[in-house]
Amino acid sequence: MQSIIHRLGVIAMLVTTAAAFDVHANQADELSAEQAQTDNKNQSISQQVSSESPAVIKDLNTTTDMVDSQGLSAQDNQAVSALLNKLHESAASADWTTYFSLYHPQAVFIGTDNTERWNMVEFKQYAQPTKGWRYELQSRHLLQIDDTILFDEHLFSPAYGASRGTGALVHTEQGWKIAQYHLSFPIPNDKAKRITSLIMQ
Repeated sequence: MQSIIHRLGVIAMLVTTAAAFDVHANQADELSAEQAQTDNKNQSISQQVSSESPAVIKDLNTTTDMVDSQGLSAQDNQAVSALLNKLHESAASADWTTYFSLYHPQAVFIGTDNTERWNMVEFKQYAQPTKGWRYELQSRHLLQIDDTILFDEHLFSPAYGASRGTGALVHTEQGWKIAQYHLSFPIPNDKAKRITSLIMQ
């Protein structure tokens, strides 16, 4: 009798162990499937950003419906649009030689943080150690008043979403140069109180 009970106990233990292995195996399969889906999704997003972002900037040179201009000659419209496009291209590739050649030597860059009002020496010190930044054009408005061109751009940043660039260009012996660029994040009116209350903290 004891021998039979012992054998039944061993059989019960083996059945329990096998069931536990099946449960763990199923859980591992489910986790592997979920991980594979996550990896595929992340890879898809990564490929989308890396493949679409350069295409947006590349198409700026041939797309005119993104740009609305007033008071500019066709030649100046083309030159200024090409200059601002090149600004975003060189920032995305961290080509700082090209990037800073587009600014007037006395230009000012105003960033999104309250402390970020830089002359070109200060801005170079900030920018050059970085790997650049990407802002993709959604639309642009150009307005010429006498020898100054004002611009505002609706941009998209993969890191921050909707963004805005505003500024002015002046005409020099070397052509149009950026005298001021101001980067900001437009705040919807219905979220303004909440955002500004966080800033005041």
